[in-house]
Amino acid sequence: MTQTQVTLRSYWAGLAIGPTAWAIDTQLQYSLVSGGCTHHIVLLVTVTAVLMLAAFAGAWMSWRAARNDAPSEWSNESGGGPRTFLAWLGLGSGVLFGLTIANQLAAFLVVNSCLR
Repeated sequence: MTQTQVTLRSYWAGLAIGPTAWAIDTQLQYSLVSGGCTHHIVLLVTVTAVLMLAAFAGAWMSWRAARNDAPSEWSNESGGGPRTFLAWLGLGSGVLFGLTIANQLAAFLVVNSCLR
């Protein structure tokens, strides 16, 4: 893998990693909600924290890519920078999904699952 391929992938890292981490976290929490009443699930909290950090890491990668100017061969014919726009979009998406995972973690810790 060349340096150019790694750099190209970092532009959309926030768009890919953030929603993926959120989807995994949501499915994991929904599948383990019935076991929350019998014992406290420390592993679930740890995995959720790791997934939240992964979403923020994807946003950070997109932010670093957006800070750098794209090489001229990556720009389109009209002079615009679509990859820079994609990187800013990835930054926003990664932060949004990271905060969504944090919100779901807070709800999991506050709401008693034994009320069902």
